[in-house]
Amino acid sequence: MGKNQSVEQALSAYLRQGEKILWQSETAAFPLLEQGERWKIIGKWIGTVIATAIILLLYTGGREWSGAAVAAILVIAALLLLSPVYERYSLLGQRYWITDQRAILITRDRSFYYMELSGIDSFRHLQRKPAHDCLILGECIFEDIDRQLRWRSCHPKVDIQNDSRRGEALGMVFFSVEDGTCGADCLRQRQKI
Repeated sequence: MGKNQSVEQALSAYLRQGEKILWQSETAAFPLLEQGERWKIIGKWIGTVIATAIILLLYTGGREWSGAAVAAILVIAALLLLSPVYERYSLLGQRYWITDQRAILITRDRSFYYMELSGIDSFRHLQRKPAHDCLILGECIFEDIDRQLRWRSCHPKVDIQNDSRRGEALGMVFFSVEDGTCGADCLRQRQKI
């Protein structure tokens, strides 16, 4: 898919013949250190700094050491420190749709993931106050959600051993969506059909 193509053009090319959009949303703005994630992120930052300092002290203490190895350790530490910022940036670029056939997620880098509505074994409507709602699709990711909501939102669960249905997810999260109640209602109605 061309990067100059709009999201709407990409979606219309991705939709099946006669497939109709019932609901759509995108990730609404949320703070980096929002409630529930604040201490996880701060703990990750503190742990990364402490672990990096210990590794550098052990590596450089009293013997010859390589500047390239020290630089590699510092680069890895910097990547770990910046990962929550990049994760937020990625989430803010995601868009979501529920059609009469599928739930569809498009990432910031324009990768499409979908779940057939008939294949969604269960879903949860997570109402987060004061933040926006999340729709969690697929029971296989329910246990991850308390610990890894943001990570799982960026990484839909796919069957990596089955390459025949590229983009088909086993579980995915529509993160910080506006009007999540309407999206949940669409899913409930489609499950009854």
